[in-house]
Amino acid sequence: MSCENDEPQPEEFGTFQLYFDNKVGASELTLSEPGSTNYNYETTNGEKFNLSRFGYYVSKIKLEGPNGELYEDEVSVSASESKGYYQILESVASSHNVMLENVPAGSYSKVTFTIGVAEDGVQEGALGGVLDPAKGAWFWNWNAGYIGMAIEGTAENSAQQYVDWGNGTETKEKTFAVHVGGWKDVTDNENFVNNVRTRTLDFGTTVSVSEELSPNAHVVTDVLKLLDGVNIDFSSTYSVHAPKAGKPFADQLANAFVVHHVHQSSNGHGH
Repeated sequence: MSCENDEPQPEEFGTFQLYFDNKVGASELTLSEPGSTNYNYETTNGEKFNLSRFGYYVSKIKLEGPNGELYEDEVSVSASESKGYYQILESVASSHNVMLENVPAGSYSKVTFTIGVAEDGVQEGALGGVLDPAKGAWFWNWNAGYIGMAIEGTAENSAQQYVDWGNGTETKEKTFAVHVGGWKDVTDNENFVNNVRTRTLDFGTTVSVSEELSPNAHVVTDVLKLLDGVNIDFSSTYSVHAPKAGKPFADQLANAFVVHHVHQSSNGHGH
């Protein structure tokens, strides 16, 4: 009998980076001051606008490969922290990179993620980490849950009037705010709809994860696809702050996210 080493080899792991690149059509997204009348973007139907805030929650990230490879990012919530939930904020450059750790070595060809915070991340009582309202999390209330995506700016045709809310807060004229959220359908209340969406993106190729190889998927999020998709008219749509009103935008979310490219890189070389 040969004494081959039949000990199981330790499983190998690596990292995988998702880079979220926010754009407006072909243009890079540049934030303006709220109320600025310098309109650097335009919808297909000629609505001129700029953006002062843009961001969204991503959760439940899953990687899959052609040979049964599977990685599911750990998702858990507690009063002190939240795992597997990421708030991508245009204003915070570091938030655009999501580094996935302990990914089993192998080939990967697609990624799935959820836009928004689904039922298991919405609980009565405050949560920790990026879901903590005390730390600026976008939480409406228990019934409506979290805002999954926020798009704010100023538009030439916005009918928003100036409002002084007191306490040093104000809404400037011609601004707009589109807040897409809501986590449940309520059969006897049409105002509550589930605007959480899940997207699967194919890489169009495969990339390898190993202890030495840490690939990167470059995901483009296009605000213009959302605004054009609902054929936005800022004279009537400038204040979207409830689940029902946000549903047309939620229904466009699948079109707004695409994988621009993936690249294979060795450890130590980020995007």
